[in-house]
Amino acid sequence: MLKENRGRPKEKPAIIKDIWTLESTDYRGEKSIIKFNKFKSPNGPYSIEVISPKGERQPKFKLEKGKTYGKQPVVMVFKTSDRSNAQTKMKVWENENIDYILSTPKLVGVPLKYVMVDIGVGKLMIERYKKKYNLN
Repeated sequence: MLKENRGRPKEKPAIIKDIWTLESTDYRGEKSIIKFNKFKSPNGPYSIEVISPKGERQPKFKLEKGKTYGKQPVVMVFKTSDRSNAQTKMKVWENENIDYILSTPKLVGVPLKYVMVDIGVGKLMIERYKKKYNLN
């Protein structure tokens, strides 16, 4: 005589994944790829990639030049070229934003082949950099 299965069927044990990827597409055609890895980031995703649809351009980043740090100057120490015997110099800007200085391709008083060594904000940085890099 065959035994009949009665009642609720047995549940299979849940499979817990350690690595998985979630992909979705927006109504505009924007594709999102979210990557999870319990070993890299146990509390959430470790990578989120957003791919815009073809033909759509991102708006250009517009940096505001006028925002300064009160009366605090921005100080940059740079080498005049990438050679080992290049001269180390310091440039101080009184009315500029550090983001503007980092993002502009050409700076007045700084050669095109410069290598930035250090940058900071404040009058205290001028004295520190003079001591640290033996500048006059």
